[in-house]
Amino acid sequence: MPIAALAMNPLPLLRNLLFALLALAILLWCYGSWQNRPELVEAAIWLGDGLAMVGAYLVPTFTALLVKSPRLRTVALLNVAGGWLILPWLLAMGLALKRDDLA
Repeated sequence: MPIAALAMNPLPLLRNLLFALLALAILLWCYGSWQNRPELVEAAIWLGDGLAMVGAYLVPTFTALLVKSPRLRTVALLNVAGGWLILPWLLAMGLALKRDDLA
């Protein structure tokens, strides 16, 4: 796949990265459990928690990307800059789901 095609559609690259991180967390947890290495289990828990939190944090941006919202840049900026607060996160989600074809 050419580089230009990846620049146009980053979703497969992001999906593969997230699957790789999830696989790493599962492997760390399994190896740490079987070898009685609690530090590896704790690292796996932190990695899994981080993946879940980042995923929940960026839901408005992913939603705007998937529905091909014309306000993707605005949603992404609002989500990244203020998404850790509840009100900007809700506003970004509303902008991501806003329909333009309703009059």
